Amino acid sequence: MQIQLDRTTRTPLYRQLAQQLRRRILSGELPPGTRLPPERRLAAMLGVNRSTVVSAYRELAAEGLISGHVGRGTVVIDHRRPAAPEWPAGGVPWPQLFAPLASLLYDPALEDAALASSRSDVISFATGLPAPELYPISVVRQLLDEALHREGPRLLQYCPSEGYPPLREAIAAWSQRWGIRCSPDQVLVVSGSQQGLYLIARALLEPGDLVAVEAPTYVGALQVFRAVGARLLPVPVDDYGMRVSVLEQALEHRRPKLIYTLPTFQNPSGATLSLDRRQRLLELAARAGIPVIEDDPYRELWYEAPPASPLAALDDAGVVISLTTVSKILFPGFRIGWVIAPWPVIHQLTLVKQLVDLDTNPLMQWAVWAFIERGLLLPHLETLRAAYRERRDVLVAALRAELGTALRFRVPGGGLYFWCELAEGVRARDLLPEAAQRGVAFTPGESFFPDPTVGRAFLRLNFTYPAPATLVEGVRRLAAALRALQTAHAVRERASAPIV
Repeated sequence: MQIQLDRTTRTPLYRQLAQQLRRRILSGELPPGTRLPPERRLAAMLGVNRSTVVSAYRELAAEGLISGHVGRGTVVIDHRRPAAPEWPAGGVPWPQLFAPLASLLYDPALEDAALASSRSDVISFATGLPAPELYPISVVRQLLDEALHREGPRLLQYCPSEGYPPLREAIAAWSQRWGIRCSPDQVLVVSGSQQGLYLIARALLEPGDLVAVEAPTYVGALQVFRAVGARLLPVPVDDYGMRVSVLEQALEHRRPKLIYTLPTFQNPSGATLSLDRRQRLLELAARAGIPVIEDDPYRELWYEAPPASPLAALDDAGVVISLTTVSKILFPGFRIGWVIAPWPVIHQLTLVKQLVDLDTNPLMQWAVWAFIERGLLLPHLETLRAAYRERRDVLVAALRAELGTALRFRVPGGGLYFWCELAEGVRARDLLPEAAQRGVAFTPGESFFPDPTVGRAFLRLNFTYPAPATLVEGVRRLAAALRALQTAHAVRERASAPIV
């Protein structure tokens, strides 16, 4: 849920907020039963006075769209007939017809982070984006001009669902750098790795199937698996990645349909699965006949030394489905990723893909092919590694100087994120409104766990999107927010202490 308030117009802020919430309720994006953010928290996220939110909520309540309940907060209610003029008379009652997908994907913690990050005055650590100032825009402009001049008519037509053939060949060759042995026929180009993950889930999972996932893990994967009706088997992560010994014990009693892992610079923890654990994981999967999804978008972003070989390179039994993307190393907007898997898997995924979008943008596929084939990608990666190493080190110094022992974290060897734990029982969800009031946002850690109660003390910070000076200022604001929260807790504790 994105809320954009325009402070330059004559429309009152409360009415803008009410209009945007009304639209989302009537469209079904906020289905009945959805709990809206408390007034104070939403005001903090949007940088407005609490009275603005109170007025907006009152307007929606008068229209019969929301209701306040003691102990439950403000909840979207089941409106049987249209209550706002935007709803056409005699129209279809859309929210009553929707499958309950929206409620599965709605995450209040992520919504809070998104609301805060949408403000122009906020420094956001919540994003998962690369640095836009490092995008090779001039290079890609020349490439696209060339592509349209030379092959425009062909590249503006449909292309094979499996992908632009030269790109599939280039991906197969590129993957051999990491020891992945595959032919172009084992490569499926997808519209970003998120689509690839969705295709895999749709092709291999049925409602009720069990999927072993790391805890914590990528939010988008949890959402995909839940959307197809899968159950989740959490496996804890430590400094060396997934605790494969815990998975091994679980396999004695339960049999998952899939194992999902981000073994290299994991999102969100930044951990990298050790070589011995990689080998043991593959042994377990091969013995049990369980496919392993290796989600690997951060492999090329290493800052000290290259990581261990990917699971797909170590796999002798054909159990690994490898998934990656250029979104973290080129342009997120290209929406180009790929799956490498045994041919029967690629064939099945292609059939599912044809139901979704027929093919992936041929022009963008051509541009990625040119980056790889003409040797442009490697020097670009070297530029990214140097810049991101600097930003990582700037954030390390700022966190240590401003927060000391109040925030424990692991220095990542690659990837985009710091995974931090708050000391002294502070919850990240409580810190976020304080941070938003001071103009900084982050992602609360509870969203990355199948069981959100496990991750209340954790938060994720992105260090690649903000510039170095912005990182320092963001940490200063975050430290001020934490001090304010700790002070408020101390005051409440003194007020509730018994008088002796």
